[in-house]
Amino acid sequence: MCCGGNSRSSSSRLTGQFTDHHAWLIQGALDLIDLLDRQITDLDQHIGELMVPLAPQLEQLISIPGVEVTAARAILAEIGTAMRHVGSAGRLASWSGVCPGNDESAGKRRSGRTRKGNRYLRRMLVQCAWAARKTPTFLGHTFRRLEGRLGGKKAAMAAAHKILVIGYHLLLEGTCYEEERHDRLQS
Repeated sequence: MCCGGNSRSSSSRLTGQFTDHHAWLIQGALDLIDLLDRQITDLDQHIGELMVPLAPQLEQLISIPGVEVTAARAILAEIGTAMRHVGSAGRLASWSGVCPGNDESAGKRRSGRTRKGNRYLRRMLVQCAWAARKTPTFLGHTFRRLEGRLGGKKAAMAAAHKILVIGYHLLLEGTCYEEERHDRLQS
């Protein structure tokens, strides 16, 4: 007898004691998952229908590397489409909390922490930055270059700032993202 004197056969340990009651509980959990999946699909479809009038702005944001449909919807929901009312890209970045901190006194730089801002927009932009990291684009190169020097989180914040500034200018000018324009500026 090994394992503390348990004399049960190994086959009963493998099969367990799964009763009709367990099956009923699991079936209820699976039914709930199916219901939630249907509700999520219905909500996505409804949001898509509501966003139809904003299709040009969505396309402009989706053209940025790392920004997909869900992210573009969230960005538009948070910042809107009227960029003229914002004032500048710097103001938008400051409001969203992705602008670089600047704490300098007597020529000495101290903590450059970012400000608190719109946490939903900030999180979405950082996720987009991590997605852009994997692309062979200007944003991907910038992220990887900064990551080696500053670390991943600071590089993600810097790339999120760039994504927001690019999105601001695209929405303001009514154009789509052009990789060649940013490659030229990087060289």
